[in-house]
Amino acid sequence: MNTKYITNTSSIILLLTAALALGSCSKSFVDKSSAFNLSMTEALSTPELLQTDLNGLYAELRNVDQFGRDFPVLGDLESDNTFLEARNSGRYVYQFAYTVPVTDNTTQAIWQESYNGILDANQIIDAKVTGGTTAATKAQAYALRALLYFKLVNIFAQPYTSDSTGMGVPLVLHYDVNATPGRATVAQVYHQIVSDLRTALVAAPEYTSSVFISRYAVEGLLARAYLYMGDYADAATAAVDVISNSPFTLVSPGAYQSFWANPNVQTSAIEVMFEIDCDPVNNNGFDDLGGIYFNGYQDIYCSLDLAQQYSSTDVRTEVLVPGYTKGGAPAFLVAKFPNATNTDKDNIKVIRLAEVYLIAAEAEAQLGDNTDAQNYVNAVAVMRDPAFGGYTDNGATLVTDIVQERRKELAFEGDRKYDLNRLGLAIDRKRNQGAASGDGLSIPFPYEFRVAPIPQQEILRNPTIKGQQNPGY
Repeated sequence: MNTKYITNTSSIILLLTAALALGSCSKSFVDKSSAFNLSMTEALSTPELLQTDLNGLYAELRNVDQFGRDFPVLGDLESDNTFLEARNSGRYVYQFAYTVPVTDNTTQAIWQESYNGILDANQIIDAKVTGGTTAATKAQAYALRALLYFKLVNIFAQPYTSDSTGMGVPLVLHYDVNATPGRATVAQVYHQIVSDLRTALVAAPEYTSSVFISRYAVEGLLARAYLYMGDYADAATAAVDVISNSPFTLVSPGAYQSFWANPNVQTSAIEVMFEIDCDPVNNNGFDDLGGIYFNGYQDIYCSLDLAQQYSSTDVRTEVLVPGYTKGGAPAFLVAKFPNATNTDKDNIKVIRLAEVYLIAAEAEAQLGDNTDAQNYVNAVAVMRDPAFGGYTDNGATLVTDIVQERRKELAFEGDRKYDLNRLGLAIDRKRNQGAASGDGLSIPFPYEFRVAPIPQQEILRNPTIKGQQNPGY
């Protein structure tokens, strides 16, 4: 199969990529040869080959422009959790300064690679195959399509809680070479995300390892989507079901640092519900996530403001290393992904049980159940800081506590900016020594540039989306 762009229509509608031939593979599950040199119909003709195509979709998510680096980096760098040092390698300069042009390569790559992944998912979902493992394979494809749309709608559109009728991103659910899709509304995109996740739940496999998306990981993602929609009742229901009935447990304080230092696929159901596999053969090399923070480019550091939120007895400080920027300014280095120089790179966590507890906590607090909200947030807060007595506030103050705990727990995993967006909160950056332009910015909400521009290449190729650029760009 040839890999090429369709030049007369939108760049999001691509022919089958090399992912469907499975040039990418992974240490835990890939058959490296069974789908090579097959036509599209042949490659999607049996449950076994469909599973092989699914492996290619999992490999797609590892791309630098998706979960491999950009997704987790930008959610923190464009907020108040991290800063780019002045002596940097040229990466993420526009994003940190909030001066992203429509021709930005990072933005273009995120758009293009994410729709590549959606195309892969669509091919699996639409395949005329039944029997065997087909239902479970398609369930995973539905979940991964939802995951990609969730990232896209948060990066390129205003939050659901602000304007659900505003422009979201194009919904492409089937392959059509002649399609020139316009932007669906934010509500339509979220409703598709929820629909895909609920469909996935019907046949999603039970947990076997951390690098396959399983039933309760799907339900955790569903709880996340409901939270971002401000649907607190459904968010609480989904999150509490995961907490009460899944096999997952929180990592203990004594094992916290070793948990993050371990690059292996997990089968213990401790903490990580789903992660992207990066193994000794299939990884992003020097461009992996860890290298942008530590043992690599080392361009990005924990903000001083975030570092000061942790008490001395909080085990999360074990992944913050006091040191210096490359320019010699004192800073806290992020060692949450410490394996950049090792053969086996860090797997990228997509959803963890701690987040599900915090979803349950915030949802219950928003619904007025202070007792359950305290119990859920304290399950995480006290586990991470055994010397902490727990949160005792109620009402709006308790919600603030929970959002603060989300900031500390999910730091460097890409959530912070989108939390602040969905809650309509300003981004208030404090000063950091040795930082690049953009440090110290106070970014109000609403603000046009808190979402990325639709890439210029997409605007030029797709006549339908031509007049649908985000305001200000």
